[in-house]
Amino acid sequence: MIHPRITPRPAAFAVAFALAVSTAAHASEPPSAQALLARADAYRSASSDTQTQIRITNLVSGQPNDATRYLVYTRGNGDTLALTKSGENSGQKYLATTLGHWFYVPNTRSAVRINGMQRLQGEVVISDITRTHWADSYRATAAPGTTTIGGKSATELDLSATDPDNVYPTIKLWIAADSDAPVRAQFFLASGLLFRSADFSAPVAVNGRQVIRQITYRNEVEKQRASVVDILDGEPHRIPSGWFNPDTLADGH
Repeated sequence: MIHPRITPRPAAFAVAFALAVSTAAHASEPPSAQALLARADAYRSASSDTQTQIRITNLVSGQPNDATRYLVYTRGNGDTLALTKSGENSGQKYLATTLGHWFYVPNTRSAVRINGMQRLQGEVVISDITRTHWADSYRATAAPGTTTIGGKSATELDLSATDPDNVYPTIKLWIAADSDAPVRAQFFLASGLLFRSADFSAPVAVNGRQVIRQITYRNEVEKQRASVVDILDGEPHRIPSGWFNPDTLADGH
């Protein structure tokens, strides 16, 4: 018996080829600006509950002034509780959740609501410690090309606040072109005034992650003033959800 010869239909080949080309094109597409922002966030914050010790040192004209230590508890969703551990303000607590910011002074009856713009220490404001997931509350747009920041090739991301409660409506963030690590940030007020800037140290390996261990915040109005945040350590730590309630800040945790 002679079997008829079957030849593939050109249309089927065309469809298969088009699908292959489309898949390859998507695979080679560069990450979106929002994805780049999330990658930059990962150098400053973890996706799980963590306990971190930090030290803030104030500088005046480049000379160290005073330093304060804090113990910071952060949940994977970004909720943050900071406890002052040294200095004349030891025992004070700062809480940030999606509902707002609160401040508690020892031996008072309850916490008071505050603005994230309130200073924590020197040139560091509350939101610098409690709002490190920028991808959750800012929309990122990548500027074309790259620029050189601190001797490194960097991509500029222009961030616009999506939450009206954000302290800064606009942030310019430069990330390293080869790693997406944050290099420098500029913080603008609603008036358009450049109010503060931040320089990030090169990331280092800690517990299998690449993390930023030092951030220097500079006052762009009173330029002689700056504060250095040193992240001394950080480790996973299961944190009771009840700690992140302003009504419980008077408790002894």
